[in-house]
Amino acid sequence: MILTVLGANGPYPSAGGACSGYLLSSDSGETKLLLDCGSGVLARLAELCPVSELSAVVLSHLHYDHMSDILPMQYQLDFEREAPLKVFCPATPARQRSLLGGRLDLYPMRDAAVGEMKLEFLPVNHPVETYAVRISCDGATMVYTGDTNRCPALSLFADGAALLLADAGLSEADWTDEKPHLNPRLCAELAKEARVGALVLTHLSPRYDAEALLDEARPVFPDVRLAEAGLRLRV
Repeated sequence: MILTVLGANGPYPSAGGACSGYLLSSDSGETKLLLDCGSGVLARLAELCPVSELSAVVLSHLHYDHMSDILPMQYQLDFEREAPLKVFCPATPARQRSLLGGRLDLYPMRDAAVGEMKLEFLPVNHPVETYAVRISCDGATMVYTGDTNRCPALSLFADGAALLLADAGLSEADWTDEKPHLNPRLCAELAKEARVGALVLTHLSPRYDAEALLDEARPVFPDVRLAEAGLRLRV
């Protein structure tokens, strides 16, 4: 399974960047899953994969930095895809959910198989209905935390994964228990507790120095790197 980062910023993109979006492809290339579709992701996706080849989309939650580009995608589907596109998404908030229609075939966040990939979902700790996603394919597993603060169930959910893609939306100095995101050190502690193979920090705010975020995580979990558009990893 191959992970390609399309965008890694939040809650808004950096200059020339994009918000959350990740393309997962099976080794055979037969199954392609788009994980989140924030601002700037659709253009990056077009460089790698036509929407006609997508097997499904997963929206971890319905904040705009994770779903805004699925709105213009609905126009694109009218011209470039015959079959409806399967989209796994939360039921709330209702206002954002009501924007999803047309050729999108909406599915609840329940464990499912998409082609060669097995998907599992876990509700996490964010102000709106949000899910972590565990994806297994080609004998490997990765876990995406979605947006979350500390969530005790995440450690077991991510246990043994080859790769953990984790929300590092706040610096350690800015983090509190009441905030909606993890910080790099907490991501590293989660990676260590879950015994994952590697950690990738994402949902990176343009207001932070990226290297400083890495420095917060490395003392706890050395095998850590930053997500950035164009990063391609074998899971």
